[in-house]
Amino acid sequence: MSKTVEMNMRKNEIYGEICQLQKECVNLKTAFQNFYQEFERTLLNIQSEIQSTTKADKEKVCDEVYRIQPIGIFHSCFLTKNGTPRQPSLCKYARGTLKVTYFLNSFYSLVDIESYSHLWILFIFHKDLEKDHKLRSKVAPPRLNGAKVGVYSTRSPHRPNRLGLSLVKLDKVEADTLYLSGLDLVDGTPVVDIKPYISDYDIPPEPSSHPRWINAPPTSRVTVEFTEAALTDITMVFSGAHQHKMRFIRSEGELKQSITDIIEADPRSVYRKRQGNVEFSFPLDTIDVYVKVSDSTLIVTGVKQSEYVKMLLDKQNL
Repeated sequence: MSKTVEMNMRKNEIYGEICQLQKECVNLKTAFQNFYQEFERTLLNIQSEIQSTTKADKEKVCDEVYRIQPIGIFHSCFLTKNGTPRQPSLCKYARGTLKVTYFLNSFYSLVDIESYSHLWILFIFHKDLEKDHKLRSKVAPPRLNGAKVGVYSTRSPHRPNRLGLSLVKLDKVEADTLYLSGLDLVDGTPVVDIKPYISDYDIPPEPSSHPRWINAPPTSRVTVEFTEAALTDITMVFSGAHQHKMRFIRSEGELKQSITDIIEADPRSVYRKRQGNVEFSFPLDTIDVYVKVSDSTLIVTGVKQSEYVKMLLDKQNL
């Protein structure tokens, strides 16, 4: 057999292999197209199911979301969070008012409420909403000096629905306005409900219990002292020399006792305490209280109406 014949035969064999490969490529392309079409159909079905499930879940969540409208705005002797007691009843002369505005004739909603000595106030931690706090399941209460416990083991404002609860004393009722004391609410707090305190139901029939850190915090107790200058300032507050007269505190004795009560509970944050002997101040009613720190002794050095407090009062038209 000549070389020419062999080359032609080989050429024909290669051509046949190429044709076979072309057919297989066509078949592979067709199979891939079929697979891709099936994949698209499956993906669309999955997306449709996800959207349907998400919509159902959203509808379910919407069914569980409740709209809460404030029934009134609380006005108190505490202009800012700084210096506000962390619990009610810590400051006897901490007074405030709540004007109920939810109803057209709101005073009807308060009929017979003067028969109760104390009320539960449900409110919104509105100051916490103003900041973008990342909610966490564990928080560090001030009394634990940095240690953390579950958020529902505390009364921290950093909680999912920002709801607070305070037990306050009812002093009197005038039309649609409640006059309250022993409170721990910041001025401007939205109140969402009022419930009467009833000792027969609100005190458990069996002995109650709580964590040891509630009564035995690992922080030293503080002693409160007043300088002569601070005592003179307290007298001057009621002399009529201030632009804004006291709104809730009625006498020198009440002012001094209120300052003492607030400082004895140590309003400083854990961070501020760790800074050591650093002076601080806090607004109360219409004045600023200035405090010098000397280890466990907190010394009131001045009681004056600062420009900052004047600005807060003017801003709120108080």
